[in-house]
Amino acid sequence: MVSHFSSHQDHQECEMTRNQCGLVETCFEEGQYESGIAVLEQLRSENFKPPVSLVRQLLYIALYPPPPSLDHVEERDLNLASPSKGSPAKTKHQAPKVTFAPSVNASEAAQRLLLSFVRTNTPTSLFQALPQPRRSNELPFEGDDHDSVVAKESLCIKDAKHCWAILKEGFIPRIKISQPSLLLGKKKRGKLITVTEEYVEENRSNSVFAPVAEYAWLVLQWLVELFQRDESLTSGDGSVRHSSLLLLQIPPTRSGTGLRWEADAPLDIVFHCVSQGQPQRRQLGLELMALLIGVCLTAEFDFNMFLEQVTSRLHSASPEIVQTFMSGFHLSHSAQLFKLALCRKFLSDELGGRNPSSRRPKPQARAVRAARGVIPAREENLSSSSVNDPSASFSASKISMPPTGDIVHLLTGSNGRTSPAILIVKKELLFSYAYLQQIAERRDVEWQKIATDGRLENHVNSVFGGESYAQQDRDVIISLVRIWAMN
Repeated sequence: MVSHFSSHQDHQECEMTRNQCGLVETCFEEGQYESGIAVLEQLRSENFKPPVSLVRQLLYIALYPPPPSLDHVEERDLNLASPSKGSPAKTKHQAPKVTFAPSVNASEAAQRLLLSFVRTNTPTSLFQALPQPRRSNELPFEGDDHDSVVAKESLCIKDAKHCWAILKEGFIPRIKISQPSLLLGKKKRGKLITVTEEYVEENRSNSVFAPVAEYAWLVLQWLVELFQRDESLTSGDGSVRHSSLLLLQIPPTRSGTGLRWEADAPLDIVFHCVSQGQPQRRQLGLELMALLIGVCLTAEFDFNMFLEQVTSRLHSASPEIVQTFMSGFHLSHSAQLFKLALCRKFLSDELGGRNPSSRRPKPQARAVRAARGVIPAREENLSSSSVNDPSASFSASKISMPPTGDIVHLLTGSNGRTSPAILIVKKELLFSYAYLQQIAERRDVEWQKIATDGRLENHVNSVFGGESYAQQDRDVIISLVRIWAMN
């Protein structure tokens, strides 16, 4: 077993041999998932990529819903009829109650192995097991005859709209317990007629399922690490870093031309993460957002639509979520440029009264995209080959540094009302602009003037001084303004 990262992007991985795959498949066919996972862990190597079908089965096992209660008997347990009831002839014909459903221990083992694979093998080899939006004709051939229950059931992952869909609560239903009398002992190895049940708990039929199931957080972590690894391997040319594999999980337009833009699903996950109480989950959402920012700055992505999608969520979010989200951006040029554009969009909407919380861009609103005409010269002749090319051109120029006067206007502007969320965004607007000015090759002279002559401090006092809940922020900002004035 090799536990260290593969060091080169062009490292060649060989296919696992048929005998190696057979060892794992035999265990899975018998329902011995933990044993099969242990064998696959021993076979893990940077020199051999795991078969697509086995990675997909690992994902299925990792995402299999746990029993609804702790005292639930595992479906895979044997449940022989009581010898005191029924005739010996009936008992003889009653087969064990078997559905080959993965246990909780098997799911946890599969999650650990997935995380190990992403640290050993190339992202591209693992990525093939994920859904491929609107590119089914380009999937590699698989020689899997789907003998095992899990191999057959895991095909739902292959058919999903995108990788975000498989994380959703209820995506994988639990396998029903078959009645022993229906099996009649006619079971071949690993071949059972399975029946799945809808994942609807009591009193939840009218509820909206979470974009990340409670048992799917480690699989989300696996996805984030997979795309982060791909980003680190494909963005070594000094341009804006991005994951080309993540870009492929944003569905292309139906026509096959034009810019990608359907990012609602990953953004739902981002905001679900930052609303969680656990710091690890909030951080996971912020890491996913950082990956999305890299993708939205590519020439193949509709930056304006993405900015609109994020802004609309901020308008309807609580101040706590706005604070968590806005303060979690990486201290990098591209991330802070995006954050600055986001703050400007949010505050411009507020000043113009264009911030109804119900506003959410929907995928069917294609007329909106056509009307904007963003970068029309680049909307034509785009192909999937440009997405796969790590040297694809970038459009970081989609975001420009505004003059200091624009920042002051947004900072001091008001439509007659204020709120904690608005003041949070104004605070973050100042932080991002000050950071970008600090690292800029040529600073805006006006910014330095208002920082040194006291005008910026007066603006801060005027904006933040009138609200009791903003006093602490005002004190922090004024302290920073005085530091900026010395730099």
